[in-house]
Amino acid sequence: MSPETTGLNRKRAAMLVPFRVLFRAVELLLLLPLRILQLLFSGLAFNPRLGVLRYVFGAALVYVVFAVALVYVLAPIRGEIGHYTLGPKLHYDAERWLATALHDSRGSFVGTFDPRLDSLRDVNFTGEAIDLGAYVANPDHKSIPVRQVPESFWQCIVYHEDRNLGGLLNPFGIDLPGVLKIPFSTARRSLAARRPVLGVGGSTLSMQFVRVIYKTPPHSNEGAFIKLKRKLTEWWLAPVVYRELTAGGDDAGLKQWAANHLWLAQRTGGSPLHGIEVTSRIVFGKEAADLTVAEQFVLASAVNRPIILLEGSERLNAVRLDRWRYIIEVRARTCAEKLITDEALQKEVLFELVAMASGPPDPKMKPRLHRALEAHAPALATVAQANPVIRANALLPSARYGIREEMKQRFGFAWREHIRGVTTTLDAAQNLDFRDSARTALATINTRYADRISPGYTLDPAAINDTQRSPGVVIAAANARGEIVRYYEQGDNAAYFGSPFARRADDGHYDANRESRMVASTGKILAAIAIANTLRDTPQSVYVDPRAPTAGLDTCARGNERQGRSALVSFACSLNEPLLTRAAQIGQRPIKRLIDGFGFTMPPPNANGEGTPPSTAAVLGQIAGAPRRVHHMAGAVLASLTGNGAQPLPQPTLIKNYDFALSEPTPSDELAIVPNRLIRADGRSTLRALLEAPLCHQAAGRAAGTLKELAHWCARRRNSVKLHFAKTGTQVTEDRDATVDAWIAGGVQFSSGAAYSYVVVVGTGSGSQPWAHKLHAAQVAAPLVDALLVDLEAEALGQPRKRTVGTRSAAASN
Repeated sequence: MSPETTGLNRKRAAMLVPFRVLFRAVELLLLLPLRILQLLFSGLAFNPRLGVLRYVFGAALVYVVFAVALVYVLAPIRGEIGHYTLGPKLHYDAERWLATALHDSRGSFVGTFDPRLDSLRDVNFTGEAIDLGAYVANPDHKSIPVRQVPESFWQCIVYHEDRNLGGLLNPFGIDLPGVLKIPFSTARRSLAARRPVLGVGGSTLSMQFVRVIYKTPPHSNEGAFIKLKRKLTEWWLAPVVYRELTAGGDDAGLKQWAANHLWLAQRTGGSPLHGIEVTSRIVFGKEAADLTVAEQFVLASAVNRPIILLEGSERLNAVRLDRWRYIIEVRARTCAEKLITDEALQKEVLFELVAMASGPPDPKMKPRLHRALEAHAPALATVAQANPVIRANALLPSARYGIREEMKQRFGFAWREHIRGVTTTLDAAQNLDFRDSARTALATINTRYADRISPGYTLDPAAINDTQRSPGVVIAAANARGEIVRYYEQGDNAAYFGSPFARRADDGHYDANRESRMVASTGKILAAIAIANTLRDTPQSVYVDPRAPTAGLDTCARGNERQGRSALVSFACSLNEPLLTRAAQIGQRPIKRLIDGFGFTMPPPNANGEGTPPSTAAVLGQIAGAPRRVHHMAGAVLASLTGNGAQPLPQPTLIKNYDFALSEPTPSDELAIVPNRLIRADGRSTLRALLEAPLCHQAAGRAAGTLKELAHWCARRRNSVKLHFAKTGTQVTEDRDATVDAWIAGGVQFSSGAAYSYVVVVGTGSGSQPWAHKLHAAQVAAPLVDALLVDLEAEALGQPRKRTVGTRSAAASN
């Protein structure tokens, strides 16, 4: 071998030395744990000189190996596999738990939506597990999702519940010291109890989330095998939860779950409170973002030590106080001392905690809302303070159905994916006052016309039972912006927003083309607009009436004479024949434009394929539309007559603002109407006169219109009223005396300038279900309009409302 070759080989050997050292180090590193195990097993577990103790050491070593393998080997493998098998389900569960917060028009927290109102119908609100064969539906909780997790709350939770989170001892959702602690805890507890008792180990946040999912909280009386089964379930699923919530190294999901789903308060008169957002509103009366550092520490310290909200027996009150002081003086104080480095801030927080330790807080509620509950639902007033679901149900008993339906019509069945909370247009307390007035009026109407109401029906809310049902009752009033300020429905299907068959079963959206509820003679409002738009007619224009009386042409009397009657009388008395003729003369295209512009649906063609002329459909009220659509039409007329017709008028709404779960714009109202595009400005005086006629027309000095019962609300006769128009309508079957629907739609402007549109409808909405005999809008709907106008007048003029008496028990029971 040449010297050159030898030198080259030596250089190569020198270059390989580092690699040989590295591989040897890796080999020793891999063999070291095995060598240590070998020494431990041979020196302890298999050492005959230790006698019986070798079995104890052997079991301990096996358990240590199991713990290490569980934390560092099995957990990451399980997390990755579970990502594909359980990941989507976990995210769906998190979405299913979202609650929707409700605020009234003043911004006061009213409560949260009842889980039974979830449109997707996938929430188990029974409190018990439901066995569905291959799947067990565990009880669900509801939590308002927090927008941003308060940092002090998060730090305190981690300190108390998962101190090694994300570190070497807990890299994948299972804490090694917690697992190792179980045998020592088992021995200690078994000796104390003098019987085998399985010990406790440090449950990580991921393991606690598993408890939330599968409702397996520890119980003091659970047996060893049940506890072992629970712990194994938590170990099995915790790595999956941790993997899903920390994907990509981002722990935002973990923080969100900690803030949204942990149990923080109990004894609410119903389900416990989960999550910082809803609990902070009940315990401290503020949103999570407004909590002080001390308050954040208190709620974080309530994890596994939930706050007891409502008082009870003397013994319970003692436990309540003891629990509260433990949370404040031990757990929250520890967080303040360990986590706050700023000395001044620490003193401030400790001082606030000392002040709070005097006694557990009573649930917080706005005084005016509490007074409203005491007045209208006294049986629920106490429990509603602590329970956000009961609170919302009591404060918005009928509006909650309408709010749900409005959200569903905008976003479909999956509205909860978008919406974190809504601010309604209603003042909850004022609307409860009006609700009592409406219920009193309905009871009076029922008593007065009981002989004309069909068997099996009643208008009295207190008389509704399994054998007596109510036809649908809708009362709604909106301000000039289209915000509904008074809302009452008797029923739970939100008929104001349309018929059930017009709501698509696949996505929940409303399809106006499928609407079948005819609007009766309120459709003559379209005829009045069409006539006024011609700029040729006046209130004194004469139309031929083939059923006119021989005398008294300015009254609503009927006969068999063919004579001329004024346009004013035709509308005041809702005469079909004169208006049919005049509308047909105007032409079908202008009236069809109005029908489409206001969003109504034409009647379907007959068996021969022939369609109804638009003029006929409008005058006879054969066009179909939801009460909301009729209300929208009345609002557009009001806007035009008050000089505000140039601005788009959205559909009447119960929702003032949306609080979206993610950043997204409020969807525009595609059905907004610009009144001036449909109603000519030069025809307003004629339109006003024609639509005021049902209220204001007189014959021989006496009220003679279809709404003569409301003649005292005519603007010419009431100083507080500047403008008021209204139109009645009664829908019947082929039997002209079989009442299906009684309608009134109109608008009013008071002397203060406040203006309101309104709609009232009482009926079933179905021609196959008449509910009364010879009952018309003037008899049924007019008293409800009167009650509504009294309430609106008091608001517009700043007058105190008259409190309705004698309805308290009925209001509380429904």
